[in-house]
Amino acid sequence: MPAKTGETDRPLSVLINTATRSVHTKLNKLVVSRLSLALPPKAEDASNYVSGLLHITPIYMAFESLWRKILQSGVTVEEEDGPDDADSCDVCGPETAQSEPADLQTLRDILRIPHPLTVDPRTRSLLTNLNLPGLTRSQELQNDIVSLTGWSNRTVTEHLGDAAESPVLSEFLRHIKHSAETRPHVLTAYAWVLYLALFSGGRIIRATLQSVDPDFWVPASAAHHPSASGTGPGVATAAVGGGPLHFFSFASTPDDGEELKTTFKQRLVESEALLTGAEREDVVQEARDIFAFMVRLVTELDDVCGTGESDASHMVRLRSRDSLVVEKERRALARLARKVAEEAERDAGR
Repeated sequence: MPAKTGETDRPLSVLINTATRSVHTKLNKLVVSRLSLALPPKAEDASNYVSGLLHITPIYMAFESLWRKILQSGVTVEEEDGPDDADSCDVCGPETAQSEPADLQTLRDILRIPHPLTVDPRTRSLLTNLNLPGLTRSQELQNDIVSLTGWSNRTVTEHLGDAAESPVLSEFLRHIKHSAETRPHVLTAYAWVLYLALFSGGRIIRATLQSVDPDFWVPASAAHHPSASGTGPGVATAAVGGGPLHFFSFASTPDDGEELKTTFKQRLVESEALLTGAEREDVVQEARDIFAFMVRLVTELDDVCGTGESDASHMVRLRSRDSLVVEKERRALARLARKVAEEAERDAGR
């Protein structure tokens, strides 16, 4: 879609927000409605929430891994992932692949690029300037999955691989790979959409997750058979300590990531002059595509989880819950819906 007259003078962030306002609002509404089905009082355990994480994690892994590969341009995939490094992965080096829950064989196959990664100096400068390791979420998402399930790293790998083969998600991953190979500057859109979301609606969602009864997050294996868990008794402790919130938190920073957010926005303003007019249009269109894929992914998750906007009757009740707790959580979810809607309106006006 060609840029309108005068749009070349507008900040790229404003162009993205304006172009995605409608679909962003639609996605927010979908996320809030489905989140209510994954939490008490409509859910008795975190299985649907875990299903959501299993489908979100590969997206972050894909664009973060490809971004890193581009910054390492000139190193062939054979040198990174050759026969001698069969146990390495796209998210961690060979020295950590066996100890971290990121040893992803299926996703590595999707993300493998069979030629040297080279980009022009402008794109390298752009992606280097916008690369803030503190923002990356791949490992944090996997940590949440481990905390919620008590699964071993190998089991996490298997389930992420299965999720990555679902129709919409696999199409999205192939799209990310193709975009990064052919138009690497569009990775800017992924950082803007998928990182900054954690500082707006993500903060509200986090507060809602923190308000849930801590026992809800404890996996059965940790609650009743700690020794059977691949991660041991620490899983239950992590869950009780406020929920599985690595994804939504930036605990390694003194201000919970606020400086990271400010720095990223500032660097985008400073770096967007490196983009041509056509490349700016590419970034805006990629942002539209990201939101469109995310909307489709929610629909796919409805099929996986058997959920819909108004259908939670099929969910198995695994525990009885106090009626006062249930009512408190119902009101909290209603407040969440209102807050996310208000935040979306503020974002659209920025």
